[in-house]
Amino acid sequence: IYEYVKTFKKDKKVLLCKKKVNSRLVSNIPADTRILDEENLTLLPKATKNPVEVENERIAHIRDGVAVTKFIYWLKKNVGRSPITELSAAEKLYEFRSEQEDFIDNSFDPIIAYGKHAAIVHYFATPETDIPLEPSGFLLADTGGHYKEGTTDITRTVVMGSTTEEEKKYFTAVLRGTLNLGAARFLHGCTGVNLDILARQPLWEMGEDFKHGTGHGVGYLLNVHEGPNSFRWKIVPGGNAVLEEGMITSDEPGYYREDGFGIRHENLMVCKKAEKTEYGQFMCFEFLTMVPFDLDGVVPELMSVRERNLLNDYHAQVYEKISPYLNEEEKEWLKDATRAI
Repeated sequence: IYEYVKTFKKDKKVLLCKKKVNSRLVSNIPADTRILDEENLTLLPKATKNPVEVENERIAHIRDGVAVTKFIYWLKKNVGRSPITELSAAEKLYEFRSEQEDFIDNSFDPIIAYGKHAAIVHYFATPETDIPLEPSGFLLADTGGHYKEGTTDITRTVVMGSTTEEEKKYFTAVLRGTLNLGAARFLHGCTGVNLDILARQPLWEMGEDFKHGTGHGVGYLLNVHEGPNSFRWKIVPGGNAVLEEGMITSDEPGYYREDGFGIRHENLMVCKKAEKTEYGQFMCFEFLTMVPFDLDGVVPELMSVRERNLLNDYHAQVYEKISPYLNEEEKEWLKDATRAI
């Protein structure tokens, strides 16, 4: 490509985005070639998945859901009984994913962060930082897989044992944000900026926040971070795309207490058309991720009736779609893990 662009004639017009293209490529384009510095024209078509791609993503997320559900069961059964570290846990999750049909590889380096490590946003374990998991506190697991049917990205905060009331309070607040954003109904034309408050409101009411975006677009067996769709409250250039049918976006609020603990709950969801009225086309979301949220960290009394119903409905879907792929012991555990609250 670097040699090819040198052959461009002066009557050529080249469209590229200087924010994304590297300097060597740009400098190799002849000076008399006209450059149109604009956003990549393929971004929006890639972001709006077609019905076949969306259905394939549902399949990928069931396979991934089976792997991650098995992993959570394995964690809870074995922590404190056999040695497990952040790195060995990541290897075990890779093993569960590898057992799934059409699995290709991780979609990014796994973030398995225990205890105070989870308070470091986007921490990843190394041989020097690797620590053992203990039967107390939280384990944050932000991981994903590439399958022939698509790409997954999921975060679950797993209760490893004894936790404080304060930890459960924040665990529940973050979960409320995830559920409320996932249940949004909105007019076509809205962007992630319009909806971000739904995820942050439970924390903002407590005078708290998290210092990262609430959600990012996800590619179809491509980049796990793919624009232009996102959820954030800050208006940034190029980051405020209208939410279109077929867009897949993550829903991942969090809370991080420095040197204490970290919480993040992440589902991927696809944007869909809802009813059309005199006011225009309404839109909604469908959760693609199918893995239980850890009820051991939930305080039902801190949730509204609507929020509890949202969680119960979601967990009923998880059990229906994931349980057929589990053994009897795992299935029995999942039945309790998805019980109505």
